Amino acid sequence: MRIAVLGPVCRDVVSIDGIRSADQLGGIPYYVALTLRNLGVDEVVPYITYGKADRDWVLGYFDGMNVRSIPVERSLESTLEYTSADPDSRRHKISYSPNVIEPTTELLAELERYDHIILSPLFHDDIPYELFSKLRHKSLIHGNFGMFTYEEDGKFVRKHPENLIRILPFLTYLFLDDNEAKFVSGASGIDEAGALFLSHDLKISAITEGSRGSRIFSGKRKYDIPAFPPKALADPTGAGDTYMAAYIRSLELFETEQERGTFAAMVATMSLEKHGAFDGSLSEVMARLEAE
Repeated sequence: MRIAVLGPVCRDVVSIDGIRSADQLGGIPYYVALTLRNLGVDEVVPYITYGKADRDWVLGYFDGMNVRSIPVERSLESTLEYTSADPDSRRHKISYSPNVIEPTTELLAELERYDHIILSPLFHDDIPYELFSKLRHKSLIHGNFGMFTYEEDGKFVRKHPENLIRILPFLTYLFLDDNEAKFVSGASGIDEAGALFLSHDLKISAITEGSRGSRIFSGKRKYDIPAFPPKALADPTGAGDTYMAAYIRSLELFETEQERGTFAAMVATMSLEKHGAFDGSLSEVMARLEAE
């Protein structure tokens, strides 16, 4: 399995219950690429944007990986505030700077060699519509709020859900949390949202609900996936990204959606127990699943 992961990385400051717990790399490609690597994917290549001045700091987090750097003027910077009483919710502030990945002829040609391409914008302009369109013949995966996120006064603001609806026909897999899914679909519940997304020719629509579990929609079937409680809560950041990465890895490991979702849920839970990206192994995940 060969996987490319595209998007910006950023500087994150994380706090839990008002206590500053970590200054670390953030951004979906970081959480996704390291999870895939640590779960034993044959080849994972992050295509990442970051500020030119941050090169050495950023690449240090991807030690040993083949990183395709796309330097921009300045990295995104964000603060994420959680409470231990409600780790599914957070306050998120951002220092915005353009981090655009242009669909150049060279980039498009290089992406042809991958089995799956994960497109992970944090803002609506990070990955242009043209890049999705020109890669529509590939297995494309998208999973976050980026297509409908704008910056206003240092805050993430959701606008224009039609941005995501517009790219749905190009995607194979879509991963959103319940609030994102309801916002994009206009539905009052996740069953209706999942069905609407599949009507755009998606193979899989997965909607996560944090500690309440997740639901996977495939064809006319839906699968309820329970969440596993973490042994300790160290850092909730990136749990949804980790779930997405683990699900894609599970395509080679399991036959059923129930098994794939359960595997993804366990990896996401294990990611909560340490700071930064998931750093466990496939054998450790299997052992935790067997112990349940």
